Amino acid sequence: MNFKTIIFLSALLLVNFYGMTQVRVKVWSDEFNYSGLPDTNLWGYDVGAGGWGNNESQYYTDHRWLNARAESGKLIIEARKENFEDCEYTSARLVTRNKGDWKYGRIEVSARLPHGRGTWPAIWMLPTDWVYGSWVKSGEIDIMEYVGSDPGIVHGTIHTQAYNHIIGTQKTDTFYVPDAETNFHLYAIEWTEEKIDFFVDDEKYFSFYNEHTGYTTWPFDQRFHLLLNIAVGGSWGGQQGIDPDIWPQKMWVDYVRVFQNIPFEEIHIEGPCCLQAGQANAVFEIQDIEGAIFHWTVPEGATIESGQGTHKIKVTWGNDEENVKCEVIHPHAGGIYSKEVFIALAPVYSRYDLTNFAIQDTEGWTITANPPNQVNIFKQDTLMQLNYSIFPNAGKPYLEYTFPTIVDMNQHPHLNVFLKTFNKSGTAATKIELFDSRKRFTDVDPGFSILPLQLSGEIQAFHFDFTNHWNTNLPFPNSKVDSNCISGLRIYLDTPGSECPCFDSLWISRIEISKENYLGISNRQSEPFIRFYPNPFRQTLYIKSSKNFPDHFYIFDLTGREVFHTIINQPVNLLSLDFLNPGVYLGVLKNSRYRQYIIKQ
Repeated sequence: MNFKTIIFLSALLLVNFYGMTQVRVKVWSDEFNYSGLPDTNLWGYDVGAGGWGNNESQYYTDHRWLNARAESGKLIIEARKENFEDCEYTSARLVTRNKGDWKYGRIEVSARLPHGRGTWPAIWMLPTDWVYGSWVKSGEIDIMEYVGSDPGIVHGTIHTQAYNHIIGTQKTDTFYVPDAETNFHLYAIEWTEEKIDFFVDDEKYFSFYNEHTGYTTWPFDQRFHLLLNIAVGGSWGGQQGIDPDIWPQKMWVDYVRVFQNIPFEEIHIEGPCCLQAGQANAVFEIQDIEGAIFHWTVPEGATIESGQGTHKIKVTWGNDEENVKCEVIHPHAGGIYSKEVFIALAPVYSRYDLTNFAIQDTEGWTITANPPNQVNIFKQDTLMQLNYSIFPNAGKPYLEYTFPTIVDMNQHPHLNVFLKTFNKSGTAATKIELFDSRKRFTDVDPGFSILPLQLSGEIQAFHFDFTNHWNTNLPFPNSKVDSNCISGLRIYLDTPGSECPCFDSLWISRIEISKENYLGISNRQSEPFIRFYPNPFRQTLYIKSSKNFPDHFYIFDLTGREVFHTIINQPVNLLSLDFLNPGVYLGVLKNSRYRQYIIKQ
């Protein structure tokens, strides 16, 4: 083997090694460095009595300071002897369900446990989605259980359909912690696709392995959430009764931390792509890599207000478009990571022109059309004229306009387009998509379809509200377009319901964004499907709709008072409204979010 071959194979092995390198990062934590009720962004509650399947005696309360609170840097869960909702005891059961849910990782809790006969504290996990069915089919992971009548003995247990205490097959082990009631200890699991290891103070004492025989033995391929609680009495905790003289009892929690392994290649800085000059409180963060040292740098004119030396900083920005950088010192993830930040224009007034051909030319517009399709644009007076020819099986041609300045549409989500056509071919149709600085497109239905186009040759106004419509499929499925960082728009030319070749023209006057729908029209893509007619009407109003059955139809007078309500269940609905006084009313289809003023003659 020659020297060059050795060098090549060594390089290949090095690439493969780093490509497979996993880095442990903290993905969720609560250090309890605050006072008051547990952080509602991280914790919820299981509430009530009824024994909880174990003949327990307590009532779990909800947002009650006496039973769950953070103080002096610790979480305190307190079980109390008091009459409450027909129970003799109260306690708390904190859950991270839908606030912290994980599949695989290291979950660790530093805790000091209560004492005495009748106490039953637990640190444990349940499935969030119950994919395989109710308990115990979907599994349970007991990271730590402790019964006060058996002091010093900590239990770690797995429950599945095949292995559980009901049928006497549970998989469990114990660890002796003589000062569990007087000192803090670290209770943890490390959970992978192949096994779950149990630890006390980083000493492993129990492992449960994946037998690869299906969910009855291994339902642990789904996401689980964490629970912290003190039960009182019950089938296990109360086997020797409940000492009435030991209450209240507390479990102290110093911290909860969750770590997961991610590929080295996934390490990156998260934060805004665009900021306004001088904007404060901009947050940038990199994964919280275990054992790493972080050092941040920002462009001249920007200031790091807090967080230097941690994985997250808060910045007041300057006036430059530059990179935020983080130098990470770590054996496997070391390096300098950067994120480019652009300056975005935040419109001051309620309306802002993205393009206005009364004062602009066609610079910045590009055309993409596969032959034999053809698209031509040119300035005609105060309009941009667009002539097109579309042929079968040649794709959809489109125009793209990149704004001279990135625009923040967060407060201006309404897009208004003013154009005209004679639509002589009967084929004119367009669709408009916005894109952000990462070229993510608003290409998820419902989109902004410019329909119906009239034959009058008069300028028409079209409107779409992008609020809650920032989803994207291209190029990152199931993500969102950054409304703070809109970089341009794309206009597709289409020929719905027609045979090609098709030839026609459009004239665009201007395209603008606005804070409100000042045009007073609904999103135009709905109009081919919903119609109130005739309008004005005398006695009978027809509602034509092809979606959202059943739907609620309301009529309001101009004071906002409801004067009529019915449910429509078919494409064409006839309503007798001769009881209405002549005047102007607002008709609303609730489920379709469609509204239109109607006039009774």
